[in-house]
Parts: sequence; C-alpha cells; structure tokens
Amino acid sequence: MTAYDLLVVGAGITGLAAAWEASSAGARVLVVDPAAAVGGKVRTERTDGLVVEHGPDAFVAYRAAALVLVEELGLSTEVVGVRPGRTVHIRSAGRLHPIPEGMGLAVPTRLGPFVRSGLLGPGAKARAALDLVLPRQLPDADVSLGSFLRTRLGDGLVARLAQPLVGGIYGAQLDELSLDAVVPGLRADEQRHRSLLLAGLAQGRAQRRAAAGAPPGASSPFRSLARGLGSLPETLQAQLLERGATVRLGERVVALEPDGAATIVRYAARSPERVGAVVLAAGATVTADLVAAQAPDAARALREIPHGSSTVVTLAWEAAAFDAPPTSHGWLEADPAPVSGVTVSSAKWPGRAPDGVVLLRAFVPERVGALASAADRVLVAAVAEHVAGVLGAPRPPSLSRVTRWEGVMPRYAVGHLARVARTEAGLARRPTWRAAGADLRGVGMPDCIADGRRAARDALGLEASEDAATRRESA
Repeated sequence: MTAYDLLVVGAGITGLAAAWEASSAGARVLVVDPAAAVGGKVRTERTDGLVVEHGPDAFVAYRAAALVLVEELGLSTEVVGVRPGRTVHIRSAGRLHPIPEGMGLAVPTRLGPFVRSGLLGPGAKARAALDLVLPRQLPDADVSLGSFLRTRLGDGLVARLAQPLVGGIYGAQLDELSLDAVVPGLRADEQRHRSLLLAGLAQGRAQRRAAAGAPPGASSPFRSLARGLGSLPETLQAQLLERGATVRLGERVVALEPDGAATIVRYAARSPERVGAVVLAAGATVTADLVAAQAPDAARALREIPHGSSTVVTLAWEAAAFDAPPTSHGWLEADPAPVSGVTVSSAKWPGRAPDGVVLLRAFVPERVGALASAADRVLVAAVAEHVAGVLGAPRPPSLSRVTRWEGVMPRYAVGHLARVARTEAGLARRPTWRAAGADLRGVGMPDCIADGRRAARDALGLEASEDAATRRESA
C-alpha cells in the first residue's frame, strides 16, 4: 500500500496542474516544494491598490490549456484582455517606433504596415523582400533561429524586430536559440510556402478572416486575471486541498528509490514514504539530481539545458510626475540599454493601479553586465533614470520592487529537442516517473499547464478523453 498515488515535486504552475489532473481522476496526491508559497515564478503582490506581478503577467489565448484550467477552477469571469487602442513600441536609435501592425514573432503578416514602418530603413526592407525569391534553406538538422532568419530576411529585420520580440522572451540571443524548439512553425512555413514572407501574409489573411466581427481588442492574444496571475496557483492550492490533496511547503525531497512498481521518497526532514508514481516539476537541476542514480542518461541530458537569469524591476509613479501620462503598453529595446523592455502595466491591463498612478515593469537581462547583479538601490536608480528619460518623469518613483530570477530561465539552445528526447529515453525504465515543466516543452503558462497534466496522466497510466486532450493541449 502506498501513502499516495502520485507525488508531485514542485508547486509551480506545472506541478499544480499535474496535481489537479491527478486529483480530477480521483488519485491521492501529494505536492512537495521547499518554497514558502505555491506558484513558482507565478507570483502576484497586491498592495495599496496596485497589482504587482513578480513573474509573468499574461498568457496566450490561442493555446487552450490555460483557459481550460481557468474555466475548471471557476475563474472565467476574472479573465481580462489588454486595453484596446494602445500601442507597443520598439525603441531604436533613441526613438519609439510602433511595432508594425500584424507583426508576428519573427515575420510580418501584413505588407503595408511593414513597408511604411520607420523602424527599418529601405535597405533592410529590400533585403527582407529578397526572401520572396530565395529557395528553401533549411537542412534536416536543427539550426539556430538567428542564422536561419538572417539567411532569409537579413540582419536588419533580425536586429530591429526578431531579436527584441523573440529574444526577450527567452532572455537570449537568437543565435543561441533552437529553431525547432522555439518557433517550429517556421520550418513548416518554409516547406509549404518556400518564402517566410509569403507564409506570413497567408497567415495574416487567415487571421483577419477569423477575427471578422470580433469586438475591439479581441485581436490581442494576451489574457490575464483581474487579481493578477498569482490568483491561479492560489486557487489551485485551495481547491486541491478541498479535494483532499496534500500540499507540503517548506519541505524538500532529497532522493527517490524504486520499490517494485512504487517509489520510496526520502526527505530532508521527514520519514520516508512510499508513493505510486512521481511527476518531477521543480526544474531541470532538481530533476537531474533526483533521477541521477536510476536514470543517469536522463540526468546528463537535463544538466545540458542552459539557464540564464533575469530581473524584474517594478516601479510606480504618480501620473503627475510625467510630462504626459504614458499611453503606450510599453516598448522593447533594439539597441544596448539597461533593460530589454518595459511594460506599462497600468496602461496595458485594467485594474492594475488606481487612477492617477502609473505602474510599470522593466526587465533587466544578465547580458547587460554588472548592472544586472548590482544592489537593489543601484538597479532601481538606473532603471528609473532610463525609464524617466524615455517617458519624461523627473521625479523618483513612489514604489519600487526588485525580483531576481537567478539561473532559472531555460534557454532552448540548438539541439534542445534532442535533449528532451534523451531525457524521456533515459526515464523509460521508470515508467511511473515523468519530468515536466518550462525547462522541457515550452516556457509559456499554457505549455506548462498542458505538460503538467500530460505528465500526471502518463505517470498514473491514465487516458484522457479525446475532447479534453484536444482542448487542453491544442495550440
């Protein structure tokens, strides 16, 4: 007899989604995490009418898993979209340029706005247009996203658009990132259309047909929750407890030992327990340490996944501090700067700040050098000075928060999918152990949720209904 049917190591959004899936099937579930609160990187602070996101602030609606989970938890009425009528910019050569309407992550989906944009010069646009006549370029093997886009679209588009848009998500240079892991659709686009521009324009036509008659603002794929994304793990924890699941915080798993079909779990400060199956959702480093004795090949593959660091600096000002209140949703930096981008949360989302207060978040990647590791007061001063210089706010901010995510931001380097395959192959001898999370199959919340649910089903040998699986994991 086992104490629990499923142990979930890690109480981030992936682990909580795994626990929810298992508990939905009636399994006895235990979640263990050394942190003091659930949520992992998804953490919201609510203070003086401000909703401060210390991690992600949104998820994409076109991947169904997040919205499905929100519905199951009874949170659908709290889903909010971005405010309509606002603009996101890219800052280049000291100027804020609106991102061309219809711009995808790497390829434009509308020709007119791209041609009229002042972000790229005539030479860069002409070089991008060469893609229309180039033959297919991709080999069968994985390549870096940066090298592929430069070959097809030129250096200008990569530096001014693709790098800020895609590189900012992963905190990495495009030349480090895997095409097949980060934007796998580009391979299919080249195969089907030969030209990425032709593929993007076709995608744009399809999107416009689908969006015909939609309400204002519905074209944005981004969604959040009225009380902040932290309300999702908070609600998950509460409802898991109502279902009889056990959530142990401030506790660490130090070893896993096979015991027939079951597993003996050893803790840092608790007697061992016997569980039926395990989902490992605490990150590649923790997972590698726990599986190394039984699955050394999987551990080696996990340890090869590179990780970076990033810092979120949140600042608030009285609106009167600005020459003119900001109306942009924010901007990305195309040139060297102390930040990679800024989100004006109070302009982007409803209910993030009281009237008369401007709330924004700036992102400081480790590539900026010494500033990224400077003391909080130094970092806040540098970021505030930069932001004030762009937006015109001579007074210091009235609130500041610094959140450091050190060594926990996975980078999907070239060959990432092969490392994931080696991890899975290495764990094949332990079919009741499954690894899941942002380090493996997608950094966005919907990807993590879908992966956690899949891992729970696989570890327990459950079958999901076809409709449910399609709703949760469709992209």
